[in-house]
Amino acid sequence: MTIIRPLYGEKVRSIYGTGSNKFPILSTHSLLGPQISALYVKVGQERTGLLEPIPPEDTFIVSVSPTGASQYEMFSRGQPIASGGFSPDSLRIGHLIDGVQSHVYQPFEAISLLIRRAALDAFTEEEGYRRVEKISCPYGIIDATMANLTKTLIPLFVCSQKTSALFTDHVVLAIIDHLITRYGASRIISTAQVRGGLTSSQMRLVQEMLFSDLGGKLRIADVAKECGISRQHLTNSFKKSTGYSPHQWLQRTRVDRAKDMLKFTKYKLEYIAAQCGFASQSHLTNVFKAIEGTPPTVWRRQNKN
Repeated sequence: MTIIRPLYGEKVRSIYGTGSNKFPILSTHSLLGPQISALYVKVGQERTGLLEPIPPEDTFIVSVSPTGASQYEMFSRGQPIASGGFSPDSLRIGHLIDGVQSHVYQPFEAISLLIRRAALDAFTEEEGYRRVEKISCPYGIIDATMANLTKTLIPLFVCSQKTSALFTDHVVLAIIDHLITRYGASRIISTAQVRGGLTSSQMRLVQEMLFSDLGGKLRIADVAKECGISRQHLTNSFKKSTGYSPHQWLQRTRVDRAKDMLKFTKYKLEYIAAQCGFASQSHLTNVFKAIEGTPPTVWRRQNKN
């Protein structure tokens, strides 16, 4: 996952308000180029009323709002396509092929994904699914899975320069998989999909690549390409072989390295966090405590050699 300034994403963000401009636009390169962009939209009081239309493009806009709104309307070609309020954590999906225009009655926030048609086709082909003509859902439906997945993106907008590409790619592609399987066509598994774990040589290669990149700049697609397998095959098989996803395994590897430095050196936590690929000292503390059950400072006192 890298930070980019795609023209279409910039246009959509500018329509919904200047409050969104302080957040970067995230885009994944795991598929065929930067075809899935994520925006953190903050619509202020100054943008209430009938907004400028979003230009037509064969792209789906998927939005989950942490905040609700008592009234909201959407139009396409001048005709209403959605009307009514929506609750916090509600999901809305629109197809922008004919252009969409919104009437905003009050401020709200939303995490929005712009998913181009080519991205859907690339994903379904890679995963062995039937081609999806469109994704759609009842307006304002509550989808707990989508709410939880999109909320994990919020910290990435705030600390985008210290974000793990492996993790952010994983989240965005998990969102796409959920949308396709629940709101698109039926899930058809390819007969080529391997059901077992990775071979010994593949496992060694994956772990070597992950361990050599504790900073988290590596993408799942990069590792899968080196192994000659699909991204989904890598993720599923790695978990079958280790019990963890690649990101979870990497986090535990980082913690193991931090434990060695805590036990055998006198370096401060801030330095150890940087050396072990954590975004900050607090990031190290949170992950360390989640895995070991105790903060690194306490663990160091208990295990100091």
